[in-house]
Amino acid sequence: MLSRLLAAIYRPESGDRKTQAPEVATAATDSAPMTKARADLLFDAGEHAAARAAYGQLIGATTTPGLLVNRGYCELALGESDTAQLSFQAALSHSPQFAPAWVGLGDAAAQKNRHTEALRCYDSALDLNGALLIARNNRAQSLLALGRMEEAWRENETRFALPNAATLYPHRLALPRWDGNAGKRVLVHWEQGFGDIIQHLRFLPAMAARSRACAFECPPPLMALVRRMPGAPALIEADNQPPNPDGFDCHAPLLSLPFLLGISAKALPHSPYLAADAVRAPALRAGWKTDGKHLVGIAWRASTFDPRRSLALAQLLEAFAPLGGSVRLVSLQKDISAQEAALLSQHGGIDAGSGFGSFDDTATALAALDTIVCVDTAVAHLAGALARTTLLLLNEPAAVRWMLNRDDSPWYPSMRLLRKGDDTPWPQLLEKAAQMLATPQQTPEGRA
Repeated sequence: MLSRLLAAIYRPESGDRKTQAPEVATAATDSAPMTKARADLLFDAGEHAAARAAYGQLIGATTTPGLLVNRGYCELALGESDTAQLSFQAALSHSPQFAPAWVGLGDAAAQKNRHTEALRCYDSALDLNGALLIARNNRAQSLLALGRMEEAWRENETRFALPNAATLYPHRLALPRWDGNAGKRVLVHWEQGFGDIIQHLRFLPAMAARSRACAFECPPPLMALVRRMPGAPALIEADNQPPNPDGFDCHAPLLSLPFLLGISAKALPHSPYLAADAVRAPALRAGWKTDGKHLVGIAWRASTFDPRRSLALAQLLEAFAPLGGSVRLVSLQKDISAQEAALLSQHGGIDAGSGFGSFDDTATALAALDTIVCVDTAVAHLAGALARTTLLLLNEPAAVRWMLNRDDSPWYPSMRLLRKGDDTPWPQLLEKAAQMLATPQQTPEGRA
């Protein structure tokens, strides 16, 4: 995703040879290279505890900075930032010029929301090895967190040159990148997750206006919504193959548009830039038979990409129970378990999400609601794009797009950010959200 660090364990063949130390300094045992290969495979498979143990076996035989860095990334993946920091520092004690260890220190600092410190570490890595693209990619994330958006957009252009870019960005179009020439026929292609896509759809009308002809390769679940956008370009339905480049002079990745268009952070296209079906939404609300209750949409689970963003439905329902008969909850969760469905029904809630076939259905439900309370997921971005009153529940460290220490977002003015720190349990944050629902002037719609 755009708003995440990319962890990359150290592989000797992938960096600047001038800053590399030998991965195995002495042939302590014939099994050492096999252990390193096994550890790398375990890390790639997400078996981080087992990978750490495997790297530990090698470190016990011969300590090298690359092995220490890899152990540190296992510890970062396990949420052990302080321990990881010690591993990266140990690598630098062994070899002060080892640039990947500085990247690791930056990632450890970023994982604790210390992004100014992270930038210093990334800059140290780049001073040693200016071609270390992972440092530039992760530096872009810290710049975003600090609100330095134009710098971040420029730095983030390195993402397509990363060693693992082919898996992250599979479309390699045989077209040059758009150079800003208004006379070109431009193919804009999607990338990354639905939340990122929805966040950046706002730039499509400007792109269409700046080109002789423009088309957007659009994922099918978003087609109806994008087609309804004022000033939207032509649409090509995305599938598993890159779009046909015939008829286009150049291409532009969707998330590169603010950089390529020269957009200022102070001039972000404002919400609403998407619209729900004007007929379906009122009909849906009428069918819910609200009986004068405040309709609150809820989404409590994000994608498996980052399970820390999610909370339990039972916690949310318990926190909102004191609102009693004044509020009726509407689930926006597309896939809910039988247990969750039963629990929602017991609290008088409505299961709308199970019937969603596309984001157009989600938009219809959002437009029929009074307020949305959700975790960081695509529903939040769609609510913001529709300018719906939204309380966003963030578990720190949050995605860098939400920046630091803010309760608002320049991306979505109708949104209020509620941040959960390490010392804040979910019930406490949910209680705050419930209090805001009970006091309308505390929601974004009622703020000055």
